[in-house]
Parts: sequence; structure tokens; C-alpha cells
Amino acid sequence: MQKSRLIELFIALEKTEQRELGKFVASPVFNQRKDVADLYDYLYLHSPFKDESAIERGRVFASIFPGEPFDATKFDYTMSFLFAVIKQYLIHKEWEGDAIGKGILLARALRKRNLPRLFDKEIKTTEKALESHPYKDAEHHFNAFQLHLEKHISAKQESRTSMASFKEFSEALTHYFLAKKLWEACTLVTHRAVAKVDAFDQPLIDAVLNLLEQNRYTEVPAINLYYHCYKALTDSDSLRWFEALRSLMRTQHASLPPNEVKDLYLVAINYCIGRSNRGERAFLQEAFELYKEGLATKAFLENHQLSRFTYNNIVLAGLILKDFNWVENFITEYRDFIELKYRESTYNYNLAIFYFEKPDYDKAMELLQRADFDDLSHNLSARRMLLRIYFEKNERDALGSLITSFKNFIYRHRELGTVPRNGYLNLLKFVNRLLSLDHYDKEALAQLQEEISKTEQLVEKKWLLEVVEKV
Repeated sequence: MQKSRLIELFIALEKTEQRELGKFVASPVFNQRKDVADLYDYLYLHSPFKDESAIERGRVFASIFPGEPFDATKFDYTMSFLFAVIKQYLIHKEWEGDAIGKGILLARALRKRNLPRLFDKEIKTTEKALESHPYKDAEHHFNAFQLHLEKHISAKQESRTSMASFKEFSEALTHYFLAKKLWEACTLVTHRAVAKVDAFDQPLIDAVLNLLEQNRYTEVPAINLYYHCYKALTDSDSLRWFEALRSLMRTQHASLPPNEVKDLYLVAINYCIGRSNRGERAFLQEAFELYKEGLATKAFLENHQLSRFTYNNIVLAGLILKDFNWVENFITEYRDFIELKYRESTYNYNLAIFYFEKPDYDKAMELLQRADFDDLSHNLSARRMLLRIYFEKNERDALGSLITSFKNFIYRHRELGTVPRNGYLNLLKFVNRLLSLDHYDKEALAQLQEEISKTEQLVEKKWLLEVVEKV
């Protein structure tokens, strides 16, 4: 059962949700099968299934159907029915959290039953909720479209002409379409740059841009922000658009939900990193300020958690800028925001990098030697740092042992791909060459320096060249 869809879905629920699901399963509206309720009780009791034998099919069947011989088909049906109930629960939970959506659905039901007095009251209530909602994102405009459409249909049913309601739902639909189309365009441009994939046609984007050139929709944050974002990503005068986007993000970020604000921050940060990589070092400081701003506005927190990748990137940016005090405080302050299963390894990894860059090699080495990094990139980076530490401290026995284990590790992980694998193997090759090189042989040193310079697939090229220069 461990790999079944049912178990995958059940363990994805938080414990409070699993308890709430129990009330759902017990309701005859959603479930009338005792075997389904019994299966739920069994799963709730044994969750999170650390002991896989607890959810062995025969054992679970015997608990639900005591005294009966195992029947695979019967058990599969029970699992399937519970899976369906959980899906209904998730739909209901999403619906419960959407007060405006519920209001629109209720108004629609009242309209269909020809109850205009009740319909008008529900429409007014939902309009007030929509108006007072803090986020004016694309979904806000879609809700406005649906609401005004219901008003328009109701007016037609009563033979009342209402061009005002027609104009309202048409305008709301236009706002929704423009915001979503610009979001899609920004997402595609960003994905293409990161994944190095070819572009594909974007129907209507040129028409959208032409329309926005005539009317910028500056009063609609969901359109205005993504329009500036797209222009910053694509316009030849991108800096002008980027600076305008930064200004808008400070004044209009509260109009969008946190996940969209986070995306805008990441786009702006990637823009800065791109320019920094092209030699404009001032943009690295700008990226760092964006990270700080995003932390202050809680844009990077999703369900009160900070992505370990964002955590890593913030530490790296701060260390490159040598803002050691701030980075040290950040590492500790945001440790508990990392997802629990990655918390300790991510914290120790970044603390090791912090001490490595200071440099405090003894503290870094202690952390790197005792930590168990499950993440492949963390593991590679940890080994790379240890390699440099052992070399700098002239610990030849430890270094020789690490080179052997590092090489074996690289060959075991074929998922690395040819280019990264060659980069690390070349690093190990050149470190070995440095260890065996006669430092008084200037010709050999010059030859090695030239080889390092010409090798394209090489991790730690800058450090290797610095080592040769110091010899």
C-alpha cells in the first residue's frame, strides 16, 4: 500500500486535516460504507506510516474485514472509495475557503430558481465582500466578471435592459484576460531563460501589448505590475522598466496575493543576477536588497515556510558581498522556517559555507565532516569545500582519501550529467597534479596554469588559478 495513490494523498494531509476528514467520512452525505470508515480509522491510527508493515495489504484487510479471507478486489474497492471521499473533502475544503466563490455560486442557484429578492440580496453581499478583499489580482477580476455576468443574465430574464452590467462584466473579463496573458508571457520568458528552451508562439501577446501601449491600465495593479515585468524582461531599454517595476512593487505589492508577489521578487532578483553575471557588480547588491525586502514583506514565506533554495541563495548573495554579520543572523533567525525534513541539513550546510567564507576552516570542517547531506548539490558542495580546506591546511592523507571517495561518488551519480561530472573530475585531476608538482619547476607550473585556463568544464577554476599563482 505504501506506493498507492490513497497513501500518497493521505500522508499529504496535515494532522488537523486528517482529523477533519474523519468527520467528513462519518457523514452519510459523503460516505455510507462502514468499510470505508474503518479503513479511514485504521490509516488515521497508524499515520504517518513509519512502519511500512503496518500498512501491508493483508494486515489492513484483516483489520477491516476480520475473519474473512483476503480478497484483493474487495480491498481495492474499499481503497478506491476512500480515495474518492478524500478528493471530495479537498474540493469542499477549497470551496469553504472561497467566500466570494461561494457567494457567486449561491447567487447563481437563486437566479436559476427564479428568486430575484434573495438573488439581489446575495449579489449585494458578495459585491461588498469582493470590494473589501485585499487582493486585486487576476482572480479578483474573474470573480467580478462572474458576479456582473449573473447580474446581466438576471436582468435579461426579467426583460430589463442593463448596459451597465454588460459593461461591468465585459470590463472585468478584459482585466482578467490581460492580467493572465501578461503573467503567462512573463512565466514563459523566465522559463526559457532558465531552462534554455526554444520559444513557442504566444498568440495574442502582440495584440495585448499594442492595447497596453494605448491604455496602460495603470489603475489595475494585476495588469500594471506584470506589464512592467514583461517589459523589463524583454525591452532593449530594460533598466528603465526594471526601475519602474521596483517602484511599483513597493507601492502595489499588497494588491497581489503572496505567491504572486514572491514570483515578482524572484523575477526582479533573476534580472539583477543576470546583469551581475555580465559584470555589472552593483546589481548583486540590488539583488541582495530585494531578498531583504522580500523577507521583510514575508513574500518568500509560503505556509509559514521558507524554501530551502531561497534560503541557500540569500546566504550565498550575502557571503559574496561579505555581509557576514547579517548572514550569520539570517542563518539562525530563519532556520525554523525551513521545511522540517530539510531543516537540519540545510542549516548545517549554510553554516558550514558561512565559516568557510569567513574563513574559519576548523569550524567549517567540523560541520562538513559530521553532516549528512542528502541533497546531491549540497553533498557535492560540501566535498568541494572539504577538498579546498584539506589542501589549504596541507592535510595530505585526508586529501588523498577524499579525492578517491569524491571520484567514486561522482561515478556513482550518473544523473549528474556529462558537463557537471567532467567539471568535478577535472578539479580532482588538477588537485592531484598540484600535489605531485615540483614547485621549483617554473616551466611545469606555467604549463599547468595554461591547461587550467583553457579547460572549460572545470569546477573551482578561479581557486585553482589562485593556487598556482601563489606557488
